[in-house]
Amino acid sequence: MSRFLIVILFIGLFHLELFSATGKVLVVSSYGTDYQWSNTIMDAIGNRLKEVYPSIEFSREFLSSEMQDESYTWGKKMGVLLSNYQKNPPRAIVLVSDEAWMGYQDVNVAEFKDVPLILCAVKPHSISTSDFAAKRDSLTLNDFTPTIEMMKPYKATAVLREMNTSGYLSLMDNLIVGLNRFVFITDSRFYGVYTHLLLQQEAERSYPQIPVQNIDGRFINTDSLLSLLPTIPSTAGVLLTSWLTGEYGFEYSKDYLYSRMENKLSTPIFITNNIGLDKEFFIGGYLNKASFWGNKAADLLLAVLGGTVPEKIVPEIYHDDQCHIAWKVFHHYDLNPEKLPAKVKYYNAPQAFWVEYKYYIIAVIGIFMIFLLFYIYTLRSNIKLQYANDKLKQAQEDLIIALRKAEESDRLKSAFLANMSHEIRTPLNAIVGFSGVLDEVDTKEERDEYVELIRRNSDLLLQLLSDILDLSRIEAGVLEFSFSQTDAFYVCNNVVTSLASKCRSGVELYLNVSVTSMPLTTDVNRLMQVLINLVNNAIKFTSKGSIEVGYFSYDDELVEFYVKDTGIGIATEKQAAIFGRFNKLNSYVEGTGLGLSICQTIVSMLGGKMGVESEEGVGSRFWFRIRKIQTSANVDSGIYVE
Repeated sequence: MSRFLIVILFIGLFHLELFSATGKVLVVSSYGTDYQWSNTIMDAIGNRLKEVYPSIEFSREFLSSEMQDESYTWGKKMGVLLSNYQKNPPRAIVLVSDEAWMGYQDVNVAEFKDVPLILCAVKPHSISTSDFAAKRDSLTLNDFTPTIEMMKPYKATAVLREMNTSGYLSLMDNLIVGLNRFVFITDSRFYGVYTHLLLQQEAERSYPQIPVQNIDGRFINTDSLLSLLPTIPSTAGVLLTSWLTGEYGFEYSKDYLYSRMENKLSTPIFITNNIGLDKEFFIGGYLNKASFWGNKAADLLLAVLGGTVPEKIVPEIYHDDQCHIAWKVFHHYDLNPEKLPAKVKYYNAPQAFWVEYKYYIIAVIGIFMIFLLFYIYTLRSNIKLQYANDKLKQAQEDLIIALRKAEESDRLKSAFLANMSHEIRTPLNAIVGFSGVLDEVDTKEERDEYVELIRRNSDLLLQLLSDILDLSRIEAGVLEFSFSQTDAFYVCNNVVTSLASKCRSGVELYLNVSVTSMPLTTDVNRLMQVLINLVNNAIKFTSKGSIEVGYFSYDDELVEFYVKDTGIGIATEKQAAIFGRFNKLNSYVEGTGLGLSICQTIVSMLGGKMGVESEEGVGSRFWFRIRKIQTSANVDSGIYVE
């Protein structure tokens, strides 16, 4: 037992450590602080991390490789960044894009050899910074090594980005009418050089008949780029990877440069990432949004922090298979939407009419409402007198109705008091009278007969008083309900068993059910009160035949109870009145005329319904439906005890 407790304690401490993890996670971007693509990735990673580990520290660093044309400086900059963490190495490092990964390989810091490494949006093929610098102007795809191979010396896993070069070219071929040239605009960074080689290879393989024009940042400056763009015809398919280079000429801001590029062309510019799409500089292309890469990297990071060894996590390679299109740019060039892929996603698509013009619509509605209110005001002044007369007339009619109801109520209560005096005196006189002569009786049979008469009149008096008390509670709104679990068979069987002896000779009281168990949650006492009242009424008015008690499932939520007799029945025109207070159809039968009214009130307060089906001279069937599971939440009024 002690070993078992130790194991449980260890597991608990492990989970406590997992969800209250401290330390820090370091994310290094290949780019600068103003590069929105990598910032979005870092935000997605940070948000996911903080959801699981609120106490962990999240650190960002920026390599700013776009500002450093010599690749050997990336390793030096990475070394400087990591030196700040040597004394307290992070629990994991995330490298966003290729330059950060290349620079990290140049750093030889012993403190980081056991730190888990996650590569985010790195290409499936990599190259060392030294080879990239030495061969930059003459690189071929054969100079690159699979990234997974280069990761083996590290405790690393990755989410890699595979470029959809065939998708880019196919999209341009479909949308550009009379396509007669591919123009690839690529900068001097790793991303530009690598993508340029992939595009060149795909164009030669799939579109050998279409010539390729390369505008390569390794061999041309920004000013020359801008001067070349107006010479490109509208029948050319232009694809831009990015243009982040400061080696030649004047360096413009990205937004200014991209807007100038868009203005100088008579054909749309396709793009391999979401740069410039939201500002509608470019038309779009095949890409996964930055948040996609951030979330995928966060999945790997959380797995590593949870204890999974990075080398055991198979690197994930994702193909850019989602086509994103800037809606306004697409329609500006009047392109054919039928040529787009089936599952295209639009940037800045126009909103629904109501959303786009909601302020105008609200203003129009406001003006209309002002005129409408003015019109209503003028009408009101014309019909004010008529309205006042109608209101006075209605008030007079309501007063007359209320007076009649008060008179009727007074009459009924007077009749009730007179009837009650009679009904109470009758059993009370019998109890007093037979109790007084009980000692003078000689035979046991006669004594038993008197005792039975006393018992019957005591029960009658008790029922009268109980009805009066229930009526008082109903009037005061304090009728109590106490809910518990029971069974419909148990309740009905108890009622039949307890009242069978009260039936007249020749009358059979029996229970008829198709199922011998139906669980209920309700007020057992109130349910039995209603059933007993209905059965007692049936006994009063049934001199031959039978009285049947039963229940069945009305639907998934309701159960229906019924009491069916072969008694005198009720005339159709009198059936609506029998549930009213103080109403008795037969003045010579004992009772106050309150029983059915109280029953209907109880059923109604339980959220149920009660009714009768009867034919004079044939018999009656009283029924009521209540919920199978009853709580105070579905009771209309009263005091509830759960």
